[in-house]
Amino acid sequence: MSSIKSFIEGYMTGNAWEELCVQCYRIRYQKDNYTAIPATQGGDAGIEGFTNKGVVHQCYCPERYYSDNELYDHQRDKLSADIEKLKKNANRLTKLGVPPVVEWHFNIPEYKDTRILMHAENKRQEVLAAKKEKPSEYAHIADDFQIIIKTAEDFALEISRIIRTSLSDMKLNLAIKHSSEPNWSNCDSKKVSNIQRKIKAIMLVDDTDENLNKIVGIYVDYYISGLEILNNLRVNFPEIYEEIYLLEQSYKREVSIKILMNTNKTMNRTLFDEILNEFHSKLKQDFSSRFTEASISELKQDLIASWLADCSMEFRGINK
Repeated sequence: MSSIKSFIEGYMTGNAWEELCVQCYRIRYQKDNYTAIPATQGGDAGIEGFTNKGVVHQCYCPERYYSDNELYDHQRDKLSADIEKLKKNANRLTKLGVPPVVEWHFNIPEYKDTRILMHAENKRQEVLAAKKEKPSEYAHIADDFQIIIKTAEDFALEISRIIRTSLSDMKLNLAIKHSSEPNWSNCDSKKVSNIQRKIKAIMLVDDTDENLNKIVGIYVDYYISGLEILNNLRVNFPEIYEEIYLLEQSYKREVSIKILMNTNKTMNRTLFDEILNEFHSKLKQDFSSRFTEASISELKQDLIASWLADCSMEFRGINK
């Protein structure tokens, strides 16, 4: 199952991740008067924003790829440094109107080592111990203070809304690396047979054509990847998935009518190309603000492959 992070266009930079997190918090905590703190005019006091219920958050996104162990080291060090800022910034936080901090959220795209959870708990206990020892110095920390790790997965609904309503330039990236040798065993034999029969009708060739299996293999690969991509969209971005589903169902009916009305098998290839181009245009018109261009091309081929594998495209065969 793909993570939310894997759908986001490009590698997230620190600034882009911070901007995304602030937008997510604005949506989720709107009723709690969420206030963002710009990192200017003396710094951000160690937090990106706060609510009137005592929720504050701080972001961290690595600027390059790290191994799992390196990523943990950087996340641990960042969390430790920012908790130190929180402990020392009582006056600044109070002047900004931040209420006693009940929850301190550490926003990271993902984590791959559970040691970060244990480290967060250790730092929480450390803060509470310091507060117990010097309660007046730590009046800006609540008695039930918590440190909570928040990843991109925790904000799937907000990220989906941000993309759907074009609140940012972020686009989902569905393009994947396709195998030159698809695993045919991952596709039901009946589906493979359907794809092969229909590709033969489109190409007007028989089983001896050297390119037939290559084209069939490409669409088998698209069919397999399409199942995974659409399932991931359904789980992670259900509203966007529903919009794609409705468009696909609507256009699939048009495709069936066009093909049924075609009485000339020599027009199969032309008709197929027209369908590809027209469907691409429809997807681009409705989803260009939400998906990258490569993603739209991927989605087009994945859905076309599903029509070939099922019963939506029944071209007049070579022997008809």
